Amino acid sequence: MSGNEPLQGAMADAFFQWGADQAAQKAALVQLARNRLQPHVLGWFAALVEAPPLQRITPLATRWSVLSVPSADMSTRARRCSPDDSRALAAQAVAAMHSGDEPAQQAFLHHCVTCHDNLAFMLARRAWLKTGQTLPDDWLRTSQQLEQAGTA
Repeated sequence: MSGNEPLQGAMADAFFQWGADQAAQKAALVQLARNRLQPHVLGWFAALVEAPPLQRITPLATRWSVLSVPSADMSTRARRCSPDDSRALAAQAVAAMHSGDEPAQQAFLHHCVTCHDNLAFMLARRAWLKTGQTLPDDWLRTSQQLEQAGTA
């Protein structure tokens, strides 16, 4: 599977099942994941190699986890979509802007506001501004909505 979210979810499940007596298996799993996970996530797992099993509810779980459950103290965006999803959506939005696909742009902006996906919006915004063009008014309004939601 592409992206790191499925791997992180599977690792959270393994760490939920394995305790300190399976430290060798946990260490091997961390080594196998070293080139796929973000360094800070890999560090969290590495710190848990000799620890008891993870709690069932953990911020290390993802929507791909089967045995463990993501904790509610995650950001709204993280609960609703992964960074991989945000990157893919941003790329699709930029393509929609280039082709003039207004419905696709509106669907993207709706997603950003609904899911508080600042990451996708910022990536698309940055890519669009690199073309030297200004953002359309609806993009500016979405930017303001996301800023207001972040300060609320």
